This record gives sequence, structure tokens and C-alpha cells, in this order.
Amino acid sequence: MKVARHIVEARRKSIASLVSERGYLPIQVISRQFKISVLTARRDIDELVNQKLLTRTHGGALSDFDRKFAPADKRRLVDVDAKRAIGIAAAALVKPGMTLYIDVGTTPLAVAEALAARRLTGLCIVTASLAVARVFAESTDIEVHIPSGMYLSHQDMVGGPEVAKSIRGWRFNLAFVGSEGLDADGLHNSHADIVAVTTELMKISERTVVCLAKSKLGLRAPERVAKTLAGLTLVTDATAPDLSKAGVKLDGGTLISA
Repeated sequence: MKVARHIVEARRKSIASLVSERGYLPIQVISRQFKISVLTARRDIDELVNQKLLTRTHGGALSDFDRKFAPADKRRLVDVDAKRAIGIAAAALVKPGMTLYIDVGTTPLAVAEALAARRLTGLCIVTASLAVARVFAESTDIEVHIPSGMYLSHQDMVGGPEVAKSIRGWRFNLAFVGSEGLDADGLHNSHADIVAVTTELMKISERTVVCLAKSKLGLRAPERVAKTLAGLTLVTDATAPDLSKAGVKLDGGTLISA
């Protein structure tokens, strides 16, 4: 029996909303969740891809994060001096021979650029950012590893749920991560997959370093990374009074002012 058009459209809208909320969904999950066949789920995803609401992946669908979020080239033009200062202060924590994770985002990229300028030897760097990887392309003393995942050309990064899974076998001395907001309710980011990576890094790294420009204080995003800064190191151009004004408490975390 043919399903009415308005029912199909409502279902597809619900699929797009759920994928956006979770970041990624396999075909089988969509099929079970909406009580439709795998073939119908594929047709729904194909139509949502045509509408530029989703990105098709092998065996599933990825949210529209890659298209909606401003590309890195544009974001690099914001808070340029602050990011440079944060990069220098964060890179100063690195010692020769360390194993590092450097997050996607323009502030972690500034850390990579400052680190490259230091010319340390024996480093091993893991990153989902192709821009970060290219920073070290000419170095013969630094290993660069890229985790598995789907290439998101708009952001020049590897994304999807595979990234968090593929880093679980690593142990990092330092993990440099970014964030889209920090307020009294914690540290925030926009995408569940990126939050999953940060959460995993906090488990497997000796020290997780949050690199955050002052302009992000008081801002929120849909996904919360951590309730407090406990156990984290915050490198920022903001001062302690700035944090206090935004209602942010260190809760035992470490503040490094850039």
C-alpha cells in the first residue's frame, strides 16, 4: 500500500532531526527506529542528501555539520592574535619525545603552528585535522597519524563516530582540544561526534589542554563536553577575573593565561 506523501515527508523530517541530534546513524538503526525497511531507509536518506540536509556515509547518514559550520578558512580570520598567543602558550607545554593529540579547529591549529616553530624532535602527533597534519608535512623528526573516519571536505577534517573508536588504543601525554563555549554550566561543543572524541581523550591522556579564546566565554553549544574544568588545563587569553565574571570556576583545573 502506498504511503501518503505527507507521512513520508514527516518521517524524513524526523530522520533528519534525529541524525542532526546524534551526529550519525547507521541504516539499520534508522530502519528499526522508524519501523521501515532498509531499502526505504536508504531512499529516505538519498532524498535528504539531495535536499542537502544530510551527508551519505558507508552504511549510514551523517548530520549537516560539515556544511552548516563555517569553514576553517573563515574561522581563522577571527581572534587571530588571541589564537596565536594561545598557540604559543600551549605549545610551550610540549617536550621532545611526547605523544600528542591535536584537535580539529582553528585554535588547536594555532597550537600546531607554534609547535612546528619550536622544531622539537621525536614527537608523535595524532590529529583528525588535515590542516594540522600539513603543518608538519616537511618535518622528518615528527610522526603524524590520522585516525579513521569520513573525510569532510568543507572542514578539511576526518569525522564521524569512527574517530573516537580509532584513538582508543593510543595513550597521549598531552591532548590539545578546542571548544565552542565555556560558561557556568561547563564546556560545550556543537557536534556529538566531536564531543565523543574529547570525552575519549580525557580518559586516555595524561593531560587534556583546552585551548579557548576569551570570546568563547559565556557561549553555549548543543552538546556539553564537561560540567567543570576539574582535571583540565585551560589555556586562554582570558584572565581569572574574566572567568569569574562569566561564572566559570576552575574547580581544581589549571589556568594558563596567554
